[in-house]
Amino acid sequence: MKPKIFFIFIILLLSACSPTRHVPKDKYILNNVKIRTDAKSQTEQELRQYLRQQPNSRSFGLVRLRLGIYNFSGRDSSKWINKFLRNMGDAPVIYDSTLTDRSVSELKKYLNNKGYLDAQVTSQTTFRKRKAKVEYNVTNNQPYRVGNFYYNMRNDTVLAIVRADSAKTLIHRNMLFDTDVLNEERLRITTLLKNSGYYNFNKDYLHYRADSTGLDHVINLRMNLRNATKTDTAGRVITTPQRQYYVRNIRYYTTYDPIATTDFSTLDSLTCRCRTFYFNGSIGIRPEALLDNCYIESGQYNEQQVEKTYSALNALSAIKYVNIKMLEIADNSDTLDCIIFTSPARRQQYSFDVEGTHSGGDLGFAGILGYQHKNLFHGSEVFKTSLRYAYEARTDAPKDLLTYKGSNEAGLETSLTFPKFMFPFLTYDFRRKIQASTEFNMQYNYQRRIEYQRTNLSAGVKYVWLRNKNMRHTVELINVNYVYVPYVSKDFWEQYLNVNSILKYSYDDQLIVSTAYSLYFNQKFLRDNLTTRMRFETAGNTLYGISKLFNLPKKEDSYTVIKDIKFAQYVKTDLDFSYNKYIDYRNNVVYHAGLGLGVPYGNADVMPFEKRYFTGGANSMRGWGVRTLGPAVYKSPLSVIDYNQTGDIKLDMNLEYRFKMFWVLEGALFADAGNIWTLKDYVYDIKQNEETGEDESIKGGGFHFKDFYKQIALSYGAGLRFDFKYFLVRVDMGIKAYNPALDGSNKWRFKGLNYGDDFAFHFAVGYPF
Repeated sequence: MKPKIFFIFIILLLSACSPTRHVPKDKYILNNVKIRTDAKSQTEQELRQYLRQQPNSRSFGLVRLRLGIYNFSGRDSSKWINKFLRNMGDAPVIYDSTLTDRSVSELKKYLNNKGYLDAQVTSQTTFRKRKAKVEYNVTNNQPYRVGNFYYNMRNDTVLAIVRADSAKTLIHRNMLFDTDVLNEERLRITTLLKNSGYYNFNKDYLHYRADSTGLDHVINLRMNLRNATKTDTAGRVITTPQRQYYVRNIRYYTTYDPIATTDFSTLDSLTCRCRTFYFNGSIGIRPEALLDNCYIESGQYNEQQVEKTYSALNALSAIKYVNIKMLEIADNSDTLDCIIFTSPARRQQYSFDVEGTHSGGDLGFAGILGYQHKNLFHGSEVFKTSLRYAYEARTDAPKDLLTYKGSNEAGLETSLTFPKFMFPFLTYDFRRKIQASTEFNMQYNYQRRIEYQRTNLSAGVKYVWLRNKNMRHTVELINVNYVYVPYVSKDFWEQYLNVNSILKYSYDDQLIVSTAYSLYFNQKFLRDNLTTRMRFETAGNTLYGISKLFNLPKKEDSYTVIKDIKFAQYVKTDLDFSYNKYIDYRNNVVYHAGLGLGVPYGNADVMPFEKRYFTGGANSMRGWGVRTLGPAVYKSPLSVIDYNQTGDIKLDMNLEYRFKMFWVLEGALFADAGNIWTLKDYVYDIKQNEETGEDESIKGGGFHFKDFYKQIALSYGAGLRFDFKYFLVRVDMGIKAYNPALDGSNKWRFKGLNYGDDFAFHFAVGYPF
């Protein structure tokens, strides 16, 4: 049975099972719920979250898959098979009139909070064949709006602080009387005051007085300030005026155990930069590392300083746990002592991973041995190293090759990360302000294949810093990459590396000296999520400028460095967007678009092979295998990976509908569009003309504006995801819909699908985007 027919059969089988099979007599299954509203600004999705009873969830918006699984169980709940099916599925939702009444009440409460104080909500239930359908009707009527708004605070200092920041107020004349916005304004002022010394302040000290007397759907607002409350030594609750607090001493306890009792008199201690550090036995981490990441200062209390210190200390890999306590001094009512408690993390960690590999139809394995030290020089410096070896059997190996029929790859990666911005001529205050880390890294990789041997050695310096919890900047100050190719087989050279080949320079010894900047930004819109990734990279400019300045000799029209090694020169940019649209707690839709462009210039005619684009595979065009699509309309004559299938331009567009099924299983339906192109047409093959007998070059792959939209490939498919909380395993089946490499009407693949050519299966870890 074909996969798609089997899949449809299972869905129909589950949906065909009677939904009322396990519904008790004289009861009704809640079959459908509708909400109708007269306000265009309100959506059914927005209002549904306030319903106290909703029907069983539907996959694809049509099939109650989990209910179908539950209904496969028998009447005897003691049998293991019935228990198993019921645990995997969902029991039928039995209609409850009291929950319908509560839903009406909750909807009305929500509308009142949004300013629709005269809103009316009614419900109507219809019954048919043991199924209930509930319809809610919402009539909003005229809303109430805010009239005048002013502060009534009998504390001159607080009033001055609030008025100085009033330009940022969320309350404006003629806005809806929205209690959510009113509460956000209380939170905004609370944050403002806590950052201005008011340590004990909370939003409950602020309250509104509303007055609509003599007004038509208009409410005047006044914000009042309550006095602070505290408990005296006799246990009585008393009120006092709101006052500002000041931090006196700042102390550290670096070997804190949350379970044990703390007695500072029994601990060891030392002083650094006028700060006292307590510890038991060994301090664990250098005091300077803690001081550099502490933003709390003596003087007026500031909550923002505390939060920034939490963030900075938690980012240190040598620290497992952080707690900051403010102690009020008994004999001085406005003074605080700060104690920063830290617990050390486990210093060293070893790992060993084994993974399967699959490329071009060949199977293999890889082993990775890793080591990590989280506090190498006692300043939370992270040292990482990993050794990787991979072997892949080659089904395309020549039969007469007796000694070597596989592909081997060995690599070593090492990095050392310092939790500070290490750059000359920068002030101490500037380095603390941006909270950056500095990474020094080196990689060695050796590949031995039937076609060639290749060694790659690279080293670089990278800075990473967080602007806030949603934005990350990365600057690769310099990355030096040396590619050494000592051997290329004669057949490979003749087939791929002819004079005009796109790959010719990729298998010469080459030096790449690059600089790059990348940005990651994540933004939430209620329950939706937008992720943006941008990267800009350039290489070879400094070397080209030096070569030009000193008029250095050229080799084949390109400047060279040591021992006639050419260096690459290019600019490359990538943009990637993904938008996760929340439908309900079981369904969401993800939109993704990616665009990449690489342009060689100056000292290079072709982008380095490592920097070129490819498409096809588990994370792009899932109707194609890895590196089997493009460029443009190019069709590979090979049954294995074709090294010609790379490009300078890449376009990816994806749409994926994700839905929870049962147990840890999730489903997905997707559609993909995209391709890769080269900046100009290259020679991919040379064939003999049957009429003239002369050799003709077969060119293609180039981007041409008038034709590129015709060369965008299309695919669709379905997938399963196994969500184990800590990681997600994904299996996708992609089917070609439009293959630009074929001729005429054969491009559209809806009829006459070939299981071997038009289907692709992918196994991966994590979501594709």
